Amino acid sequence: MKRIFLLNLFAFLATCSFAQIDMGIPSATGKGGASTAMLTNWECIGVNPSNLGWENNYKFSIGVLNFGITAQSKAIDVKTLRKALTNPNDSFSTADKQKYADLFTTPDGLNLQMNVNWLAASIAFPKFGGLAINLRDRAYGHVGLNKNGADILFNGVNAQAYQDSSILTQNISSVFDGTNASFLHYRELNVAYGRRLLAFGTENADGIKPVQLFVGIGAKYIWGLGNMDVKIEDGQLVGHTSFTTNYDINYGAIQNFTPQSTSMVFDATGKGMAIDLGASLILNDKFRFAAAITDAGSINWTNNVLISSDTTMPALDTSAVGINSWDLGGQSGFVFGNNGIMNYNAGSDYNTKLPTRLRLGFGMPLGERIQIGADVVVPMNNESFNLSQPFYAVGGEVNLFGTAKLNVGFSGNPDLGWNLPVGFTIGTFGIFEIYVATGDVLTFIDKSKNPNLSVAVGVLRFNLKNPLDNKETSGAQ
Repeated sequence: MKRIFLLNLFAFLATCSFAQIDMGIPSATGKGGASTAMLTNWECIGVNPSNLGWENNYKFSIGVLNFGITAQSKAIDVKTLRKALTNPNDSFSTADKQKYADLFTTPDGLNLQMNVNWLAASIAFPKFGGLAINLRDRAYGHVGLNKNGADILFNGVNAQAYQDSSILTQNISSVFDGTNASFLHYRELNVAYGRRLLAFGTENADGIKPVQLFVGIGAKYIWGLGNMDVKIEDGQLVGHTSFTTNYDINYGAIQNFTPQSTSMVFDATGKGMAIDLGASLILNDKFRFAAAITDAGSINWTNNVLISSDTTMPALDTSAVGINSWDLGGQSGFVFGNNGIMNYNAGSDYNTKLPTRLRLGFGMPLGERIQIGADVVVPMNNESFNLSQPFYAVGGEVNLFGTAKLNVGFSGNPDLGWNLPVGFTIGTFGIFEIYVATGDVLTFIDKSKNPNLSVAVGVLRFNLKNPLDNKETSGAQ
């Protein structure tokens, strides 16, 4: 995965608006992200912790290695996108470089989201509520370049701008004006709790009152593993980076800077905290309305910090012919090194806020084996990787006799495009399960414009039903 991260990290990049819709959970991916009023058990961690208090949660549930990756681009077609992810070592021809330089001259560029749930578990108590915990990695990247940036990145000294010697008298902020770069990778430990706050009305035959209100909270401890944020707008350049030595970045010889391992867990270079808050209302044991605020927090970066500064463009040597493949591990000096296209100096601590979002959801059953729902996700700040406009999703799940489940949906927005997600779960009557999903099945068939290459996989899940609950627990489990 490190090489895939570097694909986004070193491409010296553009606008910073990329969705963060928790697509690493297969059951959410298959519904297109329609999950705020649908997910239960540990799957609702990071989405809506109040759902942990619902009565249809398993008594105990544990999942190992849930993995999701999404790559979306208006700049390149699905064939090129797939090749970049699956064959990063393939060398670029001169024609390839020019093609990519032309394609990446767009503010939309290439977007990447990665979510790995290493371990997650939840437990439910009839009167106390539900507890859940998970440990996961999250990474987000964006590539998009102005005309000069794309040409220089792929062609280096052979770029059109370098055919005019006057470029050496121009500032970086002028040549790359309109180019922004953003990348974020962190690991979080999330402990969440949800319970029923109140209920009123006349109980039905199952002893459930018609109005139930649930609340929940999730607290996250965060280890920052990598960050890059460079903004070049209106002749102003502001930027900083901080990366763990596990990235093996070739920094060249930056004055007064030697990257070092840290004493923190996971060799993290930053640490932070965040919270999730959620509430849900269930009417007549059927209609579910939910709202949540997620990722309200920040990361403080304290180690291996570099600050980018505005200088005149560097005089590239004849060997600096641009990147030669999508595998940028050994080519990172083209960005960071003394003869690279950017200028960096040792820096001091800095703080980045997480992209906070408001989630509004609805869900309801249709019979005993079908669930449907809808979500609207709204950005609450302008931080990197947050949405630039609301994200919409509708989706459903069909429980096929307890041994398999089918998820389908429709989701997106004008920036990210509109997608048709599909997911499938197979198991032994809900006890052991494995699942796979895609955020857009059309991309695998034929989607030449704005492809969304998305796959989510759940390797193993074990569930223990509550012996006091004899109802079918089909809702997104």
